[in-house]
Amino acid sequence: MPRIAKDPQERRNEILDAAMELFHTKGYENTSVSDIVKKVGVAQGTFYYYFRSKEEIASAAHERSLASRLDFVKKVVEDPQLPAVDKLRKVLLEGFPAPPTDQAILDYLHADGNSVLHQQWLVAKITAFTPYLTAIVRQGMEEGVFQLEQPAEVTEFLLVGISFLFDRGIFGWSEEELENKLRALEGIIDRLLGGKQIISADELLGINKR
Repeated sequence: MPRIAKDPQERRNEILDAAMELFHTKGYENTSVSDIVKKVGVAQGTFYYYFRSKEEIASAAHERSLASRLDFVKKVVEDPQLPAVDKLRKVLLEGFPAPPTDQAILDYLHADGNSVLHQQWLVAKITAFTPYLTAIVRQGMEEGVFQLEQPAEVTEFLLVGISFLFDRGIFGWSEEELENKLRALEGIIDRLLGGKQIISADELLGINKR
């Protein structure tokens, strides 16, 4: 029976899905290219047709995850029924944090020798999210709930602070230190935006414990 050829994008996503599942269950370091092709049921040459290395598939997984989260954020920003505070909460609590399925990729980034790539990905994430959050902040200014100048710069400052300060791969905070900083972040966000409480410390701690 002849083998049915799949659309290249479908095959690429199939390999990527299998890799992500294995990274999640076995860990990045314990997953080999052989494991991935065995799970998909293709020849090893097929893997290398789409990806040059296991590292490249990790990059592709990160890019796909970011694109998916940005789709979610775009829908939130464009929702005419939501006030700015609700939009900001949804983005910071649901769209910005990496999902649990990305943990294997985060472990890979936190490994020794990957610091440059790690920072590049953080910068890419901040750059991608900034225009959407800036649009939300501008809406909040129009609604009179946020009182600030230079919304783009304030938003960028907020995202950079959250991304770098609370990244376990950059700072080796203890759980107690991290909890104290997250509790302080509650007031920092409020002061930056010049509004009342937007996100509680307990909600921020909840994200950290995912």
